[in-house]
Amino acid sequence: MKKTIGILMTILLLISCANSDKYEIENPNGIWTDSELVELNSLVSEFDRILISEYKSESEIKAYEEFSKKVFNDMVIPDLKEYTELNSDLKKLKVFDKIWRNFTDSITNKKRFDLKYNSKYQEYLKHVGQKSEFIKVYAERFESAGDIVPSVVAGFAKNIEDIDLSDKNNRLIFTIHYLTLINR
Repeated sequence: MKKTIGILMTILLLISCANSDKYEIENPNGIWTDSELVELNSLVSEFDRILISEYKSESEIKAYEEFSKKVFNDMVIPDLKEYTELNSDLKKLKVFDKIWRNFTDSITNKKRFDLKYNSKYQEYLKHVGQKSEFIKVYAERFESAGDIVPSVVAGFAKNIEDIDLSDKNNRLIFTIHYLTLINR
């Protein structure tokens, strides 16, 4: 089993290296290791698959837009059954500690996680924000508040058309944003 997973990760890494255009995860200043890049690409692919399946779409862009409309209109993140497995796998990722921090909810006493402040992920957000005004503002608001504040949550859902979802980097940010909100 481990050998099969290793082979799959190697294949994904080779594919991601071969397709190093704007549709792949960027690695500014080498903040991600090769195995972390494989994990990030897989994370986006899995989130794409979940949304495409849920919204019965042929396009991840349309699925992300439908998801965002639902979040904005209902003011709640849809409870998709396939999140459960993805969420349980997140903490096993090597890249987890570069993005999130664990904490225990003082009210429910449940283990949760949130975005890590002053992290490699924050560095990545700033880098991607150099090419996207929307992501730049998102990164600045996160940096100034040290958290994803409610106005950013609403703005992210409402202004989905301002994000180039054909760019895998933007879909990674979208994925991390919503996985974080689901796990708070």
